[in-house]
Amino acid sequence: MLDFSFSELLLCFIVALVVLGPERLPGVARGIGRWTGRARAYMRELSAELDRESSVAELRQQIGDARRILHEESSAMKRSFEDTAAEGRALVGEAQQMITPPVSIDGGAAATETAAVPPAGSEPGKPPHG
Repeated sequence: MLDFSFSELLLCFIVALVVLGPERLPGVARGIGRWTGRARAYMRELSAELDRESSVAELRQQIGDARRILHEESSAMKRSFEDTAAEGRALVGEAQQMITPPVSIDGGAAATETAAVPPAGSEPGKPPHG
C-alpha cells in the first residue's frame, strides 16, 4: 500500500493548514476521515466477496471432481455387475446341462438311476409280489 513517513504527513498537514486555514481544516479532516472509512469498508467488502467467490469456485471444482469419481465408480460397478451376471448365466447353463439327462441317438432318453429303483413296498433283493 501507500507508505508515508511521519515527516511527509506533517508536511501535508502544514500545507493544508496554510491553504485551508484553521477554520475549515477540521471539517475537511472529518470529510477525509469519512471517505477513508468508506474506502476501507468497500475494500473489506470487496475482499470478503472475492474470498466467497474463490470458496464457491473451489466448492464447484470439488463437486465436479466428486461427480466424475462417482460416474467412474458407477461405471465400474455396472461393468462388474454385468460380468458377474454373465458368469452366473454361464453357471446356470452348465448346471442345467448337468441336470438334464443325455439324449440317445435314436431319440429316446437314456436310462437313469430312477429306472433301477424297485417299486414301493418291495424289499431290495426280492422280486415284487404279484
